[in-house]
Amino acid sequence: SSEEEYYQNSLEEFLKNVHGRNDLRLKDLSDPLSIGVEHRLVGVATYKIVKDNYESLRKPKEKIIQLSLLSVRKKFRKLGIGRQLLNFLKDPMIVGEYDAIVSFVDPGATGFFLRSGFSNDMILNHRFSDLVDNWDNSTLMSYLPPYSECLSSGVSLLREMSTTIVDDMRKWRHTTLESYQTQLSVLERMKHEIMLLRATVQTQETTITSLTDEIDRLRLNRGVIEREFREYRGQVRSMLSKLRQEDSNILDKSEDFDVLSLLSSKETPNGTSHSTGIVKVGEREFVMLEDQFKSLICRSQLLKSLEIINVEKQDDQRTEVSQNMFKARCNALREPNMTIKLFYCGGKAGTLHRILREGFAVSDLVTGEYGVGLYFTENPAKAMQYSEPGLLLQCDVAIGLAESVIKTDPTRNRPPAGFDSVLTGSRGIHNLGMYNMKRHNELQYLIFDIKQAIPLNLIYYNV
Repeated sequence: SSEEEYYQNSLEEFLKNVHGRNDLRLKDLSDPLSIGVEHRLVGVATYKIVKDNYESLRKPKEKIIQLSLLSVRKKFRKLGIGRQLLNFLKDPMIVGEYDAIVSFVDPGATGFFLRSGFSNDMILNHRFSDLVDNWDNSTLMSYLPPYSECLSSGVSLLREMSTTIVDDMRKWRHTTLESYQTQLSVLERMKHEIMLLRATVQTQETTITSLTDEIDRLRLNRGVIEREFREYRGQVRSMLSKLRQEDSNILDKSEDFDVLSLLSSKETPNGTSHSTGIVKVGEREFVMLEDQFKSLICRSQLLKSLEIINVEKQDDQRTEVSQNMFKARCNALREPNMTIKLFYCGGKAGTLHRILREGFAVSDLVTGEYGVGLYFTENPAKAMQYSEPGLLLQCDVAIGLAESVIKTDPTRNRPPAGFDSVLTGSRGIHNLGMYNMKRHNELQYLIFDIKQAIPLNLIYYNV
């Protein structure tokens, strides 16, 4: 526009004249033409009226004066000239009505502006943060005029406040700042607490989902077992019904057969005899064990021809002593009630008869991939790979609180801290109710104390 062009031309002409007067002063200081208006300035203050900005946090139609520059020549400082310039700027009679005076202050001048009624409160000045800062490392400060009109002398009513009012305001600001800091601290801690609770809920939801899937798998497994049990029970009832029809004295003959079994308990199928303490099981118990044993391996094509010849166990007197010792050891475990019937993975050296008669000894501990101890499994076909051919030992094992491990360690000689035994291999459940010969990661339990297992039955079989 024409005004901007006029301003630019005038500024260039003024700067040209300043350079000319400086050159003249270098030649002759006494020449009056070498003294210009720039040499008569003692102090200067420049300001502008800030227009509304759509991004501003201020109220609409607020009139803001931005003080861009306030400077006094060095030899005229400490004479109150700068304060007088600020007073002129504060006087509505000179600059007109306004809502605030704002300035970006140099760090060395903040004390002067504070004494002149300006504030450097960050919360108060946040609404002026959209103003342009033309200086580096400056502090945003503001002055708010009193509600009443200024005095005729141009001195703000703020300078007329008593010391008591100023002290009260300072205390109020301090208390308000502490309250704000306390509220902000509470909000931050609540935010972090909410984030932590959300993470905890997400973890719990994952755990609940995993447990729900596990329950579904166990229910399916239970259904398979119950169906097989009902079929077996029906077969037993049918067999007993036929036996009662053929011979009304079947019970007496069964008792006679039990007596004969006890008399011949010292004779094995191979004709070798054992020491006392081992007896053959009764006919009813034999039928039950045979059915349970076959139900575990009947799915295997290679073991369909397996035939159980005989089953031996400890006599009642030895069984009572072994059970008392076993119960005492169970009570010392972290989970005393966790006892299951498993098959012993060992005995290739012909020690199964001695174990059945006397129990496990320290010499029976073997060094395996997962440590030194006694290994057991629920899968009889798996136990056959480690046992003496034709023999299989079933035991009652107190696993207590078992820890699942994947990493092999042949030097491990005790359970992990907080546990009673170790569960090796994969814990996944696939093809429930079926045995797969191609699976190499069969579940095996490893105990390190020989008192945690007692032999129950020694099974003779042929394939």
